Amino acid sequence: MKKFIFLLLSFIITCTSYAQILNGAWRLVEENGEPVKHEAIKLFSNSYFTYAAYHKNTGEFIEAKGGTYTLNNLSYKEHLEIDSNEPQHSGQTVAYKNTLEGNKLTLLDLATGDTQVWQRFDEGDNYQMTYCWRIHKKKDEGDTDWRTIEYRPRKTLKMITNKRYQVLALNSETGQFVGSSGGAWSSEGDTYVEHVEFFSKDQSNVGRSLKFNRSFEDGLWFHTGKTTKGEEMMEYWHRYK
Repeated sequence: MKKFIFLLLSFIITCTSYAQILNGAWRLVEENGEPVKHEAIKLFSNSYFTYAAYHKNTGEFIEAKGGTYTLNNLSYKEHLEIDSNEPQHSGQTVAYKNTLEGNKLTLLDLATGDTQVWQRFDEGDNYQMTYCWRIHKKKDEGDTDWRTIEYRPRKTLKMITNKRYQVLALNSETGQFVGSSGGAWSSEGDTYVEHVEFFSKDQSNVGRSLKFNRSFEDGLWFHTGKTTKGEEMMEYWHRYK
C-alpha cells in the first residue's frame, strides 16, 4: 500500500512538473517550412493557453483562440474553448505530435499534416502574476455596487507571463468570441502597466499604455485604473487555471 501511494505521488509530481514545461510566451516562427511574417503568439499557464495573431506594424487583429491543453512526451492536445475565426471549432480537440528541444517546439497536426515551429521568448515563473486569471467581480464608474460575474458563461480571462499578457473575452456556452487584446506589460512597485499591441474591438488603442494600481488580497488580484474610454474602473481577478 505504501509503495502504491509513493508511486502515485511520484506520478502526480512528474505530471505537474511536465505540465509546466510550456509556461511562458511562444512565437510562431515557421509554418509548413515558411517563415511567419505576422505576429502569432501563444501564452501558457500550467493547463490553459491563449493565442493571438496580429500584424506587428499596425496592430491589426487577425484571430484569437484559447482553451486547455495536455502535454506528454510525444503528444500535445489543445481542447479549444474559443476560436474567433471558426467558432464551429469551439469545443473540439486538436491533436499534435510534438518535439520539444529547449525553447523550440515543433508541432505536427495529426489531422492535416501541417507543421509549426514555435520559439519561446518569455518565461512564466513570476509566481505572483503568471497565471490564467478570470475576472471575479468589477465596479465601473457610476456603479453603486460590485457586479459578481465569475460564474457566468460570458467570461473574461487574462493570461499573464513574465512580460506578456492577453485578455480574452468569450461565452463558453455558445462559443461566441467577444474580444481580445494584448501585448507587453511592466511594473514598478504597485503600478502595473499594459502596453497594447493589438485590440480586436478598436485598433486605435494600439500603442497606448494603460496604468493600474495593483494589490493581492486573499488570493485575488485587485486593480484600479481607467478603461480605454477613460472611465474609472475597479476589478478583482482570481486564478483560473
